Amino acid sequence: KEKLVSEVNSVCGTGEEADYSFDTMNKLKYTHCVILEVMRLHPTLPENIRYAVKSDTLPDGTRVPQGAGISLSFYSMGRTEELWGKDAAEFKPERFMGEKEPSPYMFTAFHAGPRFCLGKPLAFMNMKLVLSILLTSGIEFKDRVGHSGDYNYAITMSMKDSFPIEISCC
Repeated sequence: KEKLVSEVNSVCGTGEEADYSFDTMNKLKYTHCVILEVMRLHPTLPENIRYAVKSDTLPDGTRVPQGAGISLSFYSMGRTEELWGKDAAEFKPERFMGEKEPSPYMFTAFHAGPRFCLGKPLAFMNMKLVLSILLTSGIEFKDRVGHSGDYNYAITMSMKDSFPIEISCC
C-alpha cells in the first residue's frame, strides 16, 4: 500500500492541488502493475465457455469438432507456472514493471482477438482514479470479521459470505 500511495503522491500531487487527469493517470506505472497483478490472480470472470461453430484446429494441432465446447479457465491461467513462472501464486506487481502490456492471450482478463474488450483503457483509467483518490484520502477500510478470502465461484467472482468492512475517515 505504501508504494502505491508514494507513487500517487509523487505523480498526482496532494491535497487540493492534486491532478487526477487522464494524462496523469497514465503516468501511474506501479499502480498499473498492481491492477494487472490483481486481475491476473483474481479475474472478475473466472471462466468462459465457447462452442465451435465449425470444425477447426487449434495452434497446437488439437482438432475441435463442430459443436464442441471449450472451457477457458482464466482463474487457472492466472496461476499457471508455465505462463507466469515458479512464483505464479505470489502477488508480485513487479513482474509487469519495465514491460509493455502482457499478451492478451496470456493475460486474459479483457479477452483477446475479435472479442477483446474495447473498454480496457477506460477501465484501467477508472481503476487508477479510484485507487488514487481512496488511497490518499485518509479513508481507512478494515475487515470486520477476518474474512477468509474465499470466493463464490460462479459466472462472476464474488466474496463468499459477503465481505463486511468498517470505513473510517481521517
